[in-house]
Amino acid sequence: MFFWTKPQRRDFSYVADRIVKAAFASDPFRHVYIDQLFKPDDFRAITGAPEIRLKRARSDEELLELLHQRHFKEIEFPGTTTNLAAYLAGRRDREGAALLNKETCEGFGVVMRLRETHQTPALAQLVDFLKSDLFANALHDKFSLGKDEHSIDVGIQKYLDGYEISPHPDIRKKSLTFMVNINPSSESERLDYHTHYMAFRPERAQVKQFWESNSEIERCWVPWAWGDTHKRQTQNNSMVIFAPDNDTLHAVKASYDHLTTQRTQIYGNLWKQNPPPTRNITWTELEALLS
Repeated sequence: MFFWTKPQRRDFSYVADRIVKAAFASDPFRHVYIDQLFKPDDFRAITGAPEIRLKRARSDEELLELLHQRHFKEIEFPGTTTNLAAYLAGRRDREGAALLNKETCEGFGVVMRLRETHQTPALAQLVDFLKSDLFANALHDKFSLGKDEHSIDVGIQKYLDGYEISPHPDIRKKSLTFMVNINPSSESERLDYHTHYMAFRPERAQVKQFWESNSEIERCWVPWAWGDTHKRQTQNNSMVIFAPDNDTLHAVKASYDHLTTQRTQIYGNLWKQNPPPTRNITWTELEALLS
């Protein structure tokens, strides 16, 4: 005999409270770090969802097919391509792939965002919370940001092997960046795909000063050799939030077997509604201006 059980209704409102009550850290720059963001049962429901815990793929092509079946879609994202044919070709020809990316990086990847969550109640309820005023207000209040001056963009994302963003502080029209590790693998903390939080090396300290004095010039990506990693966000079920500034240097270089598991995060930003215009320059142009 079959008995229908009503799906559990999960209340994620405690996450907003944890954000508001969290302490600020200062190394290597001002940020909030929250360990064990979700309650254990909620975290198991999130990471155990079929959208998050995919079966092992036998090839890159099969992985992309599985992601599409679970309603993930490739998105435009720094350090990535939405051209899946180019990505697959680059996987076969690493030297050719280098031509498709920025000169500060050695690889390029694909970021997939989950577009539908109706099949898994826990994820649907999580996304509802992430889009709620309660969550947005907690972020605004924690960093003293005017709610009417910003829009929020947030989603569940998977980052495939080769994804790389060299050190950067984030562009000026971002007011807030936040990341939550929801990796499905029990081995995730040992895998090489985590965010580096960095500081400029002493000989590159003038970069921060230049950006402070030239707010009309956009902050750019810089070579890895310009900074040192102080922390890596390896802990699963952890959240980092920071307000992009001239010193909020961070980077990622993912090198792992994405057929077995995938780097998975809740990723989001608060965007300024009416940011002033800026002029883009490359790191080589920046270096020339500083010399």
